[in-house]
Amino acid sequence: MLSDTDGSCAVYTFHVFSQLFQNMQRKFGAITNDSVSFLGESLQRIGSKFRSSLDVMMSCSECPTVFVDAETLVSCGLLETLKFSVLELQEHLDTYNTKREAAEQWLDNCKRTFGEKDAAQRPNTDAQQMEILAELELCRRLYKLHFQLLLLFQAYCKLISRVDTIKREAEVINMSEELAVLESCLKEAEATAGSSEEEIAPPESSAEAAIHSLIETLRNKDFSTALTQVKAFRSLWPNDIFGGTTDDAVQTLLHIYFRHQTLGQTGSFAVVGSNQDLSQASSKLMELNMEIRESLRMVQACQPLAQAKHPDPVVSTGF
Repeated sequence: MLSDTDGSCAVYTFHVFSQLFQNMQRKFGAITNDSVSFLGESLQRIGSKFRSSLDVMMSCSECPTVFVDAETLVSCGLLETLKFSVLELQEHLDTYNTKREAAEQWLDNCKRTFGEKDAAQRPNTDAQQMEILAELELCRRLYKLHFQLLLLFQAYCKLISRVDTIKREAEVINMSEELAVLESCLKEAEATAGSSEEEIAPPESSAEAAIHSLIETLRNKDFSTALTQVKAFRSLWPNDIFGGTTDDAVQTLLHIYFRHQTLGQTGSFAVVGSNQDLSQASSKLMELNMEIRESLRMVQACQPLAQAKHPDPVVSTGF
């Protein structure tokens, strides 16, 4: 990517990040829900704020994807901007993975140490105070994880806004509406297909012939068959343009369609995904993060006696 001079690698950035972000959200939701479920009654108010933060982040599940040809990226002077943004995203991603591992490890340790909760029968003992301190540490680690995902989300929003300036160029063909309609039709077909999918005959003799078959199917508006085809082609040409088994079939078809429609021409561009204002989601996440931080400080201030009695160096509830 950093040595890319013609944009041939850079154009895949948005497709890759969109897939990555969806995968991150699933794991993010799991660790948040597991952690909040473990918290005792005294920390459920903070837990509800974590859930609110999760709800906002999950509402952004359709992370916008930018489609642009390499020549346009270079001619508009955005290749170097994209390289810098990718470095920033990678740094946030690495830090996020470290924070996620720290939160998961602490949650596992808490479950092994304290087991299942039964607050109604548990007296106010020293052991209970230690558990509260451990829960505070879990909240602290979860807070850092939420904040790091917010930074990653903000960095991607900034990148989208920078690249979105391409559409202001007079010679650029904006295909956003065309791809948005195709996306809507594919998602509708995907939703109505259910678990039963039709079988298709062994397809073309080459990946290129398979691509042409897919394009023809899309032009005929046979969207259910197109979804079935792309999944079948993945088994014949794994790790090719058809994507992997875990990749979103709709996104893969949009990517194939855009590439085919723009063959031999330059100046094509599209932004497909959520129509919501990402800046509003970002602001709401920042607001919730600040509320969580303040709530943690208030709860921590109520635990000075417990911390004085149990100066365990492993349990750190400071920021």
